[in-house]
Amino acid sequence: MILQPLSNWLSGSGRFARRFEAARRLAPDGPLRAFYDAGYPTFSTPLAQVPLVALDLETDGLDFRGSAILEAGLVEMAHDRIFAGTGKRIRIRPPEALSEQSVVIHRITDDALAGELDEAEALSRLLPLLAGKPVVAHFSEIESGFLDAACRRVFGAPFVAPFICTMALENRWFPRQRAADGLRLAKLRAGYGLPAYRAHDGLVDALACGELLVAQIAAHGNAPTLGDVIRS
Repeated sequence: MILQPLSNWLSGSGRFARRFEAARRLAPDGPLRAFYDAGYPTFSTPLAQVPLVALDLETDGLDFRGSAILEAGLVEMAHDRIFAGTGKRIRIRPPEALSEQSVVIHRITDDALAGELDEAEALSRLLPLLAGKPVVAHFSEIESGFLDAACRRVFGAPFVAPFICTMALENRWFPRQRAADGLRLAKLRAGYGLPAYRAHDGLVDALACGELLVAQIAAHGNAPTLGDVIRS
């Protein structure tokens, strides 16, 4: 695997490289700047040579700026396997009391989060775990949007990372007429013969998403580069 040097942008991924570098310049010294200084693999690198990290965020709403991240679950993986022993769960103490609906969905209560990390502490723990690796997520606009909003609040700078979105990848590689919920994580997993897991658990959903990517790559059959699977 070749890490993209910040001084030598890869021309084939120029638009992303410009966004990444612009964000790096805005990041203050600390965890976010270190995340950017780690770089990212060149988009021409065979995916088989690229270490990945599957990520799922559980939140108390869908408003990037107005809702809080409650939990981040993540697990390291490769194109053909999950490293289950690397799984981590980071819980985040929200600034305000949770809604009853949020507690019902996530089964995470205010009491459970009372002693957890605040947003700045959680990002300081999470960002090093993501550094240098493309991030795998299902409907990755959620993860990228919430992390961007959080980094802007805490560091005053945006979050830019190479994302592999398993939902978008399914649509691109295997387009067909689907039911309204046909691209949901559980529905897609069932189509690949993967087991049903409990939803709305950050670590479990990260594992489920990673397994789905492995199944998608196997079904696709070709040997993709990182650029072939990155969210456009």
